[in-house]
Amino acid sequence: MISVLMTSYNYVVYIEKAIQSVLTQTFGDLELLVIDDGSQDGSLELAQSFAKKDPRVRVIRHSDGGNHGLPETLKLGIANAGGEWIAFLESDDIWEPECLEKRLKRLQYTQAKAVFNAIRPLVMPGADTRWFDSYVPRVMREHTYRIKRGELVQLSSSSLIENKIPTFSCVMLHAELLRQCSLDAPVPRWLDWWIWTQVAQRTAFSFVPEQLTVWRLHAGSYNHRISLLQYIKDNRRLWNGFRRLRTQYWETGKHWETLFLSCPFWVRLLARFYLIAYQSGVRETLRCIQNRIR
Repeated sequence: MISVLMTSYNYVVYIEKAIQSVLTQTFGDLELLVIDDGSQDGSLELAQSFAKKDPRVRVIRHSDGGNHGLPETLKLGIANAGGEWIAFLESDDIWEPECLEKRLKRLQYTQAKAVFNAIRPLVMPGADTRWFDSYVPRVMREHTYRIKRGELVQLSSSSLIENKIPTFSCVMLHAELLRQCSLDAPVPRWLDWWIWTQVAQRTAFSFVPEQLTVWRLHAGSYNHRISLLQYIKDNRRLWNGFRRLRTQYWETGKHWETLFLSCPFWVRLLARFYLIAYQSGVRETLRCIQNRIR
């Protein structure tokens, strides 16, 4: 069985289609856990209406009904998940009907314990797509290139430089693998990056090049644009968090990564800008920086 975790906070406009896209999957052996984080816009009641009609849907709330943030809300979902596999779908995104079926087929073929797929953006009125345009297509091209060569996607090194899997909604992991990971992210809004980096220490990812996830970009989307000072502070905090993983890297024989983690945080920033320049040119690098900093 696959447990689908959908964290929810005030997305009543989008959550209905997200839930429907799970319940219409061609792979039916699933449970959908909608974990509400204190919504006050009617999205909780909407999710509960689905639970009354379909026994595969369960709605979970924090004991006090309050807002606790994504890490604590996701912990609650993982604790209640009963499936062998755990997939994530953000409450404003959509899956194509064959999403889970094709992920499972890919996992069976590669014998991997983690899989992700390509993304199709759906730009809605009012969306700011600048950060998306300068980031997501580039990292997806990398994965497509690797898969054409018949390779699994090794992220143990590259995930220390930048987040190579840009959204929860395109990922599925073996449940026990996920439970080995800490969810206490140094920067909560980069929780996905924090998790993928830990997973990458333990296993390679399989990749489905088909666009099975529809990423709805809208006016309320988190657009990742922050001040320069905040960007520097967040990167320092994240890097200090990664450095706590050095012992695990060394024990798994990843000595280059262990050495890299001994460097100051600004070395990672320089490495990322060099990587973008190498892949896309200096002009694209400057555009990426401009789109990140407000």
